Order: sequence, then structure tokens, then C-alpha cells
Amino acid sequence: MNFRFFNHRLFSALLNFIGLALAFSAFLVIMVQVVYDYGYDRNYEDAGRIFRVENKFMSRTGYSTALSRPIIEAMKSASPEIEAGGCYNYSKGWNVAVSLADDGQQNEYRARYGIIEKSLLKVFPFDFITGDTSRFEPFTVIISESTAKLLFGDESAVGKNIYLDKGEQPYMVAAVYKDFPENSSADCGIFSNMGDSQIDNWSEWNMSFYVKLRSPQAAGDVATAMLQSLMSYYDAESWTEEEMAEYMSSLRLVNLHDAYYSTDVEYDNMGKGNRFTTITCFTVSLLIIIVAIINFINFSMASVPFMIKGINTRRVLGATRGRLIGRQVGESLLIAVAAFILSVIVMRTLSGTLVASMISGSLDPADNLALTGAGAAISLIMVALAGIFSASYSTSFPPAMVLKGSFSLSAKGRSLRSIIVGFQYVVSFILIIMTLFIYCQRRYMNSFDMGFDRDQIVTFYVGNSVGERRQAFEEHLKENPHVLDVTFAGNELVSNGKMGWGRMYDGENVNIDCLPVDADFIDFFGMEVVQGRDFMSSDEMKSNGTFIMNEAAMEAYPFLKLDTKLSGHADEPADIVGVVRDFNFKPLQYGVSPIALYVFGSDPWWPLTWAYARISPEDVAGTMDYIRQSVSEFNPQMTADYVNVRFLDEAIGNLYQKETNLNKLITIASVLSLLICVIGILGLVYFETQFRRKEIALRRVHGATVGEVLRMINRYYLIICTVCFIVAAPSAWLIARKWVEGFTYQCPVHVWIFIVAYAVLLAITAGVVTLQSYRAVSKNPVDSVKNE
Repeated sequence: MNFRFFNHRLFSALLNFIGLALAFSAFLVIMVQVVYDYGYDRNYEDAGRIFRVENKFMSRTGYSTALSRPIIEAMKSASPEIEAGGCYNYSKGWNVAVSLADDGQQNEYRARYGIIEKSLLKVFPFDFITGDTSRFEPFTVIISESTAKLLFGDESAVGKNIYLDKGEQPYMVAAVYKDFPENSSADCGIFSNMGDSQIDNWSEWNMSFYVKLRSPQAAGDVATAMLQSLMSYYDAESWTEEEMAEYMSSLRLVNLHDAYYSTDVEYDNMGKGNRFTTITCFTVSLLIIIVAIINFINFSMASVPFMIKGINTRRVLGATRGRLIGRQVGESLLIAVAAFILSVIVMRTLSGTLVASMISGSLDPADNLALTGAGAAISLIMVALAGIFSASYSTSFPPAMVLKGSFSLSAKGRSLRSIIVGFQYVVSFILIIMTLFIYCQRRYMNSFDMGFDRDQIVTFYVGNSVGERRQAFEEHLKENPHVLDVTFAGNELVSNGKMGWGRMYDGENVNIDCLPVDADFIDFFGMEVVQGRDFMSSDEMKSNGTFIMNEAAMEAYPFLKLDTKLSGHADEPADIVGVVRDFNFKPLQYGVSPIALYVFGSDPWWPLTWAYARISPEDVAGTMDYIRQSVSEFNPQMTADYVNVRFLDEAIGNLYQKETNLNKLITIASVLSLLICVIGILGLVYFETQFRRKEIALRRVHGATVGEVLRMINRYYLIICTVCFIVAAPSAWLIARKWVEGFTYQCPVHVWIFIVAYAVLLAITAGVVTLQSYRAVSKNPVDSVKNE
């Protein structure tokens, strides 16, 4: 009997250890993402006083970060509450290739690069290690400590030159600053000084404006002061009260942490999170631990009949109840400590795997000491409380209980365990349903008809030198029979970073996105011209450019008509020759807004540097390699390895990386929750069949078959499963609808998602219960009765 008792205790301890280790591991991994999101732009000095200026001047669908530099200059001194302000033309920067002036091997390094106004150094708390910021002028850079180490090792970086993206212009390193946290808007390895660039250009809207306020409470007043400072540039005296009210609500100041969660902002290139997702991940991480703690309590309660005789014997021999409780709590904490140590090891191991790519922050425990310490404290406190509850329960029975029966088989005991197991089922159902729904939303976005053809189309950056000779380059590509067609644009077709143009037409403001394109761009992508005509090759010869608007632009600005002229890039206005059917040129988190496709003509501002090629499905790898080699041949500064050729579908899919990672993370959480739940069911069925051996044997002796007894045992758990599904389904539906509110284009919540979730958990439950019960049920009933 003692050997059986030892086996039961060991089995219970092993299941608790596995369940807690899985739960603690999931908690730590998911909380890394939560801490990253919650701490975004909160983890440096004066973060609460730094704001981004957002406006509705450019946007008809919401706020925008884009401003022209003269407007920014006018707003800088609008209020004495503005301590400092500066331009930042691309939050988080571009990922650029960096090479050294004296590097004979032409080694390339990658770093994030941003262009800023020098006054921005007073907005963000740059901590300079070496160098002199007074030398930070145009064609110089300041670099982070880690970038200096990457480029120059232990040598001093100050005074040395670097080259950016294969360019010929050297940039001298003026100073080195300490790295900003990864989860911040200033996390760039290299900054250059924009100097007076575009300082008098009212039509180029591509700057973001950041300010540091003396008091964060003054944000509303400062926004009002900024608007008032701009009124002299408008004919405000003729405005109606309604127009004035609309104008005075067209600008706001948003703290950077709140901007991280903004979903209504155009030209928003900073890191982006989802507040509901952060809350969801935090909740999931806690729920997984709670599910494991519930298993712990359940196993402890189910083990009482095996322990109660020994406990009461010790009490008769003089042991106090407090001492017995302390001993059991100590055993619980020992298991929890071992499980937590294993979870830290798992976390460290995962830092070098694909799981790390799903998380924005580092999974190395050394980089998360505060989280690891807090996780250990929370976990051990929860286990200690569960241990105290279980120990108090197991020592609460009088000795007579040993003779009278087992509370664990009473109606009250079974009801309590049913509620506890039911909570696990509810959590598992919600996680499974959310996993399936996030997967459906991601698939919906990837397969959504965006209004243009993207089948067998690859996209790649070619640089200025190729853009200047794009006709010759196109002819060269088409020498490969697998390259069917080629076109060019000034930017990626689907992105948040288009050129913003502010124009005047007959006294009216026109604010639109603008994408410079090749004359055959519309035809290449199969877009539909609904009014007027497509671009023609003759448009490439015109000096003043040519517009084709989308339907949203014509609707937003009804005074624009075909064959009218609008200021383009040249002194002479450009013709509006057509209207193209609306297409999605931004990620699907955003709706369709006004855009103009624009052919520069014979005197472009800059070459078209993005190429698109339609290729045949045969020898795809070879065709992509041919394209890389061709780009390198036309632009020797771009090596073939540097040229990133990828399918347009893949490029668009990468825009939803956050959703993809969330789907994977919730999937892992669902699997772990389900596994912990299965461990709990496994343990409970094991103890249940041990307690009911005599009942099972008597049923068998009186003619019950193995199948009938298995159905009897299964019925109890399948009823719990069904009731919990009924409880969980509405909650999961509400959570899914809340999460999808962050998307303009939303996948419906399909009924089959709930059916699959119910079927999966029902099948797993039936399988686990049947397999675990079969051994006890199939034993010789005579032997079972004799052993009781």
C-alpha cells in the first residue's frame, strides 16, 4: 500500500511539475511582448513630455503625421509651453547599407538610418559619449554606441567617414550617443542632419514634427496655439463658424506611447502596436498560469484519499495542523521553484529559435531581469497560496472521515472539481477560437482583392542609376524569356510612406498621396480606368507631368475634373487625364484615400527606383537570380546579394507581420493551455478511476461491458466540455469582434470556427478519458474487489 501511495504522490508531483513548467515558460515568453509594448516610448527620460503633432490638413480619412517644413517652422514658437521641437522625416528610420571609406574589402553593414533636424537633439534625451554635436551639420552623422562598435570596433568613430546605401557622398561621424531602447521612436543607429532642406517648400509634405512640452497637461492649449499661429497663412476672416470649428479641431498633440497604439493616423512610420492585443496577451499569460494552478489544486484535492490516513496518523502522534500545512506548502514550493528554473532555461533556449522572431523584444533572461524576478515572485506566491488552500483542505477532516468515506467522491467534492475543470475548458475554448479567428483574418487580408493584379509579380529596389536607364534595363530583363513584363514606380505600391502633395486649385486646398509611375504602370497591374484615358508613352515626353486620380480623390475634391490642370512637379501645371478605380495602396488596416498616379515626364525630380516584373512560373529561382545579377550589372554599387527580389504577395504579407506573429503566439498559448488542460484531465481521470475501482468492478460483475463503463466515465467530462463551450462561445465572439475593430476590412466570424473548436476539444477529452480509463476498466473485476 505504501508503494501505491508513493506512486500516486510521484505521479501527482510529476504532472504538477510539467504543468507549472509549461505555464511559467509561456508566461515569461508572452510577457516579454507585453512589457515591450507597454514600455514603448516610456523607458527614457522625459518620455511623458514628448509629443508628436498630428493633423487633418492632409488627410480626409483621419489624422496624418505629414507636414511641410514651413508649417513646422511657423508652429515651433507658437507657445511658451514648447520647450523644444524638431523635424523627423522617418520615425525608426530606413534599414540601409553602410560601408567605410577606408574599407578596401568593401564590407557592408546594416543599420537603421533617419534624417532629423538638429533641434530634435533637444527633444529626445540623447546621451552623448564622445564627439561634439556642434559639428553635427549637413553631410555629417551621429551614430549609436552599438553602431560605432559594429563599424569601428574598439577604435574611435569620431571624425571618420561612412557611406550610406552605396552612395558617393561621405558622411563624417560627429558624435556617438548611447543606444536608445529598442522599443522607442528614436531607436536608430545613424542620424544625419537635414539642414535647411525643404525649409521654403510648402508643397512637400513629408516631415513629422515632435515637441517637448514643459508640462504634458498643456498639450491641448499648445495645439490651439499652433493652429492660431497658422491662421495668417489662410483667409480665415472669410470662414464661417462651422469652417472655423472644423479648422480648430484639425490638429492634436499625441504622446509617443499613445501614438504607438494609434490606428487612425496616415504616414505613420513609427513602430505600431495594438492596445487590445497587449491586454489580450497579458490576460492570456495570466490565464495559463491560473490554469496550471487549478491543476495543482485539483491534483491536491484528488490526492486527499491517499493522504488522509497518513495525515491523521501524524495528528494523533502530536503533529500540529500548522506543521502539516507547512510541510505540504514546502513541497509545493519545491516543485514550483524547480519548474520556474526549467522555464527560465526554456526561455533562454527559445531566444535562438524561430519563436524569438514572433516576439518584438529579446528572450534572453539576462535582458529581462526585472520580468524574470517579477514572474518568479508572482508564480511562487500563486503556488504558495494554492498550496496553503490545498493543505488546509487536506488537514481539515476529522479522523472519522477516514472510516465514513471520501469527500472527493461526494456530490460537493465533484461539483467543486467540475467548476475548477470547467474554468480550464472555458480558457482553452476561448484561446482555440481566437487562434482560428486571427488565422482567418490574416488569410482574409492576404487574399483580399486590392484592386490590382499581383499574380506572379516580383518587386525589387533598383537604385538611381538603374532608374535613370530604366528602358535599357527593361529590355535587358526581357531578354530572359521568363520575364514577361516590367514597370517602375517611385515607391512601393503598397506602403504607408507615399509622397504627400499639398496643392491649390482655384483657391481650394488639394491634399493627396502621390505615386510617380511609369507610363505602362496601370496596364501592367490590370487597374481599371473608369474615366478618361490611361497614360500614354507620349506623356513621358511632356515637361509638365500627367495626373491620373483615383475615385476617392475625385470624390473628396469634386471641383477637380478631367482635362483640368493641377500643379505637379514643374512650373507649368499638369493635366488630369483620367480616373482609375479605387485600389488599396496602404495596408488593409487603412481604408482607401485620395491618391494620384503621376508620370513625371521628360524632366523628373528623381528617377523611379522601384521595379516590378511579371515572371512565368517556370524556373522562378533562376529568374530571380537573373534579375539580381541584372540589377548589379546596371548598378555596380549594388551587389547581387544586396538586391532583394521577392513576390509582391510576400511583400504585402510582410505588412501584416504583427498579426502573423500574434497568430503564432496565440496558437502556442492555445496549445499549451490545451496541453495543461489535458494533463489536468489525465490526472483527474487517473485518481477518479483509482477511487472508483470497486464501483467499476461491481458494475462489471453485474454484466456491464467495458464500453458501457467507459461511456459512463466519459459522460461526466463531455457534459462539462459542452456546458463550458456554451459559456465560452459568446465571450470568444465578443473578444474577436473587439480585436478586429482595428482593421478597416474585417473577416466575418464564421460559425465553422466554433464548430471546429468544440469538435477538437471534445475529441481530445474523449480520447484522453478513454485511454486513461481503459486500463482500470479492463482489469479483472474479481481482482479489483479482492484488492479493496
